[in-house]
Amino acid sequence: MTEQRSELRLYTTSSGMQVAIKPIHAKTLDDLSLQWEKVVSIKPPVYAVTLAGGETQELEHDSTTLETTEDRQAWDKYVAELNAAIVAHNEASIKTLVTFGIDTDPPKSGWQKDFEFCGLEIPKDPAERKVFYFQRVVLTDPVDEQLIVRKINLISRLSGEALERADALFRGAMEGSGGLDTAAGTADQSGEVETQ
Repeated sequence: MTEQRSELRLYTTSSGMQVAIKPIHAKTLDDLSLQWEKVVSIKPPVYAVTLAGGETQELEHDSTTLETTEDRQAWDKYVAELNAAIVAHNEASIKTLVTFGIDTDPPKSGWQKDFEFCGLEIPKDPAERKVFYFQRVVLTDPVDEQLIVRKINLISRLSGEALERADALFRGAMEGSGGLDTAAGTADQSGEVETQ
């Protein structure tokens, strides 16, 4: 592995911690995409309006169009269902990221003392403990969590020269010479990145 290639497999957090990362199989990422499709498939309730010609048209409610008790109940149900689906997707995403995309295990000791001092329970299961450690100790800045997801996605979907070019775009964005949206785009096998 070349020195540049090994750089592709490291992420440095805003606090200076280095995390070894690795690609996640494309089918696993596709499974997460399917789960997100469930989120976007949840639609708000609708209401009917009568048009000038006498025809009716259905429109989606938003928080300003609720008039009846039934409207508010349907809206509350929609919001609860949407929020639950988003939480489930986010939890699955972070678990997948940490389990398959981070190539580092938590240290055996040292980091637990503060949690124990505060009376906070640390998971006993090794997989849950790894997720807990990276969420609560390493990726405490939401920007770090967002950027490591992007970088893992880049290295997961690319290989070889295309991966190195995409990583150069990522580094450029981090150094201020490009936008983060470019770094988060999708890259084809030639390394060309398209923003979405």
